[in-house]
Amino acid sequence: MPFYAHRDERRFYLLSAHLAHVAAGAAARLVHLPDGRELGDAALLAGLAHDFGKYTGFFQRYLRTGRGGPEKQHAFLSGLWAAHLAADAGLEPARRLAIFLAVIRHHQGLMDPEAYLVAPRELAGEWSELKEETAMRLRRLEAQVADLRRSAPAVARSLALAARYAARLLASRGLSGPPWLTRDWAAILGGFLDGWTATYGELHRVWRGVKRRNESDLVAYFEVLSLFSALIDADKIHAARVAEAERATIPGDAVDRYRAARFGSPRSPMDELRDDLYRSVVCLIDRAPPGQRLFTITAPTGTGKTLAGLAAAFRLRERLAAAGRPAPRIIYALPFTSIVDQTFAVGEDVLRGVCRTKDGLPGSWLLKHHHLAEPVYREPGRGDEERALDASLLLIESWQSEVVVTTFVQLLHTLIGYENRMLKKFHRLGGAVLILDEVQNIPVEYWLLVTATFRQAAAQLDLRVILMTATRPEWFAPGEALELAGEAETVRRRFAALNRVTVTADSAPLTVTQAAAEFLAHHRRERAYLVVLNTIKSSIAFYQALQQAWDDRGPSLYYLSTNIVPAERERRLREIGERLARGEKPVVVSTQVVEAGVDIDFDEVWRDLGPVDAVVQVAGRCNRHFRAEGGRVRLLHLVADESGARERSLASYVYGPIHTRAARRLFAGRPVLAEPEFFDAVADYFRLVREGKSAADSEDLLRAMARLRFDRERDEETPAVSDFALIRELPRYVDVFVCVDAAAEAVWERYRNEVAGQRDLRRRREAFLAMKRDFRRYLLSVPGALVLHRLAGDARPLCLPGYLLDEFYDAATGFKQLIDDRVLIY
Repeated sequence: MPFYAHRDERRFYLLSAHLAHVAAGAAARLVHLPDGRELGDAALLAGLAHDFGKYTGFFQRYLRTGRGGPEKQHAFLSGLWAAHLAADAGLEPARRLAIFLAVIRHHQGLMDPEAYLVAPRELAGEWSELKEETAMRLRRLEAQVADLRRSAPAVARSLALAARYAARLLASRGLSGPPWLTRDWAAILGGFLDGWTATYGELHRVWRGVKRRNESDLVAYFEVLSLFSALIDADKIHAARVAEAERATIPGDAVDRYRAARFGSPRSPMDELRDDLYRSVVCLIDRAPPGQRLFTITAPTGTGKTLAGLAAAFRLRERLAAAGRPAPRIIYALPFTSIVDQTFAVGEDVLRGVCRTKDGLPGSWLLKHHHLAEPVYREPGRGDEERALDASLLLIESWQSEVVVTTFVQLLHTLIGYENRMLKKFHRLGGAVLILDEVQNIPVEYWLLVTATFRQAAAQLDLRVILMTATRPEWFAPGEALELAGEAETVRRRFAALNRVTVTADSAPLTVTQAAAEFLAHHRRERAYLVVLNTIKSSIAFYQALQQAWDDRGPSLYYLSTNIVPAERERRLREIGERLARGEKPVVVSTQVVEAGVDIDFDEVWRDLGPVDAVVQVAGRCNRHFRAEGGRVRLLHLVADESGARERSLASYVYGPIHTRAARRLFAGRPVLAEPEFFDAVADYFRLVREGKSAADSEDLLRAMARLRFDRERDEETPAVSDFALIRELPRYVDVFVCVDAAAEAVWERYRNEVAGQRDLRRRREAFLAMKRDFRRYLLSVPGALVLHRLAGDARPLCLPGYLLDEFYDAATGFKQLIDDRVLIY
């Protein structure tokens, strides 16, 4: 009798073929790792076992009729079979546990093994005395095993067929199969059906041993993630019948060619600095010892770190490939989507010069991956032809490309992760070159976590990591990472060579009204100004004070913050850039949305007190291109004006007391700070912050990773990997779609018709993905108290229609009546 894995309309797909393809695909994803042979065999076994539970009559009946009870569930039975098969194949106990975890959760996120394991004495006792969920699982297993006994000969033949087919698929990839593929499958199956409880109890003993391991040892953690990732990616790709992308060859001198075609000889001091940095990085990466895995590039803002980092990665990739390894993928991660888009554009320009396809750059060469990116994967040699939406998503989300430009969230929630959708790309990190730009934006409380994770991942996954920053957080011990910008004195000399801007700090507390009056008194029409404030409420108040004082007779005045819909923010930024390029002198009042990733250049910047690295970032928007002498940054100390909060720094609402105290302490000792002094000032600031910040969050998460505590059950409070959150969700905030103009109303109407009105869940998802980028351009996150019970409808997100705009939304400053000053939406 045939057994089936999937059904597509009236077409059924054989289970044996699916098991074989997933097994071979999972194994191929891991063979390039340092422990690749053993891990590849484990992944092969997990793939062959992952849908074993579909052999039951319960699942086969469900596939044919659409009806079935809880016995049709297949993952847990498949996991036990995988553990039994691993024991029969002689795999070490910890690896059996890793395979079990990967298989039982292959349709979900990873969980704490404690939620699934039962002690042998409890298995031998009365099941009715166990937790209800555990007792139900055991009774379900009992029924499934009894069902399999009735069809055991046919199941054994199908398993043997799957094993033989997997061996042929491995051979077609140049890989050999392990000896256990040719074992007596009927005997192995019989042993499982008779002894599944012993297999289950043994897993609990293994788990107890894992818990006694060193709390900082992440070997088991990375092994589980590797197996899980390889399995779920191979499973999804084959189930969707998606052809995988072919690898591409990128010359190591791709950036050299781009620079030669794009730039001539240095014509300014900034050009000379960029050229000097580039030559240093290229020289040192070419001479780096083969075993060196950690690198840094420390250089001032605007000196060309992006191209230097890409050049280092391409040259390192070529060196590793020449040594007989698979060419590493390059993962370039940044903190904000705006900088991702800019860096992706640079990558496109570089790779177009070496890509030999007749049409546009294919997705297999370069991908952009973040929540706002279009789900488009272009085929090589087919013009602008794109893969179907589902296929594109699978290839993008599993990083099937030579170069991936993405966010810290995507990268770090993959390395420190538990979610299925994040972990399917984890295996792509094996052997990869990672570039992390602007690493100081990672919260200080996670620095210990991230550095410890990178250290162990570099060894176990054969990673190379390049950290790039202008503000130099001290992540690694002296000598641990190779500084590609040169010796310490060379790095210091580059910072000292730039004297574009001076920061002057005034520690006297000012209210927003007083600060606005101070600005008006000092404003000069011949200068362009950027004013950066910490909270939306203070930025609106400052903007309105200028607006009222000038009454349309002053300079061009702009407001920017996340209180404005993204589409309008983008339009204003373009207009500001055009005015500055024409030599006009606008005034821009903003929150921190302009501190990184926005290439605009002002004569003078005013900023509310903030972390020193943030002040250095915003200083990079002042005299950025060295076109004038003496750019000025004035640092103010704004305080709350409300009763009960008077004299409290507005900075503390956003950055917390530790960062605020450290900044006040440093600027009190250095009220005037020239750009050559930024290097030491930032290092001193980070030392102050580290002294004040607890490492408890990092330590808790490292312990959870070592003990495989991925996620916990609802009633538990023990720290788990799922506690890691690079961006904290704002409590009591809701999304609102704002119909600011006719274009927004057209997008909302399309959403209502094609998405909200679609009953088929798959078609609804596809329809939303097709319009997601346009939809999010009009979406805001606002305090629920502002809109709940005031906007009609139960739909989510809420919609602010055009006829209610005047009540809720100001054309200049965005959403009205922010009710508190405690949270800034970035």
